[in-house]
Amino acid sequence: MANSVSGVAVNEECVKAFQELRAERKHRFVVYKMDDDAQQVVVDKVGALDATFDDLAAAMPADDCRYAVYDLDFVSEDSAGETPRSKIFFIHWSPESADARNKMLYASSTEGLKKELDGVQIDVQATDASELTLDILKDYTT
Repeated sequence: MANSVSGVAVNEECVKAFQELRAERKHRFVVYKMDDDAQQVVVDKVGALDATFDDLAAAMPADDCRYAVYDLDFVSEDSAGETPRSKIFFIHWSPESADARNKMLYASSTEGLKKELDGVQIDVQATDASELTLDILKDYTT
């Protein structure tokens, strides 16, 4: 399906990989990128269920944009005691060193991809490594 703002389509594999993460819990994260012709969003990398947030951060290029979804497991304190929980984060990685055209293309295609990924709970935008940390994600769980 094409994004009405940028005209960039979302490849079926993007939704399939997301469903495997969300419903089947096969992956810890999925990284998405634009294909070489900037015509569609495709799966770039998939992190196994035992992958860490550091693995995701390492998968983000220093000089190009990406999207990612990350499934964060954590423990919440509530009236029943400690309860295991999970939240799915959508991360828009747009480093300062990325090409300005790519930054604009990714920014205008974000909503189209997010609409296809039903179940994303929290959006995070990061422009440098200091904004792409597990502690920042954990701040959203309290």
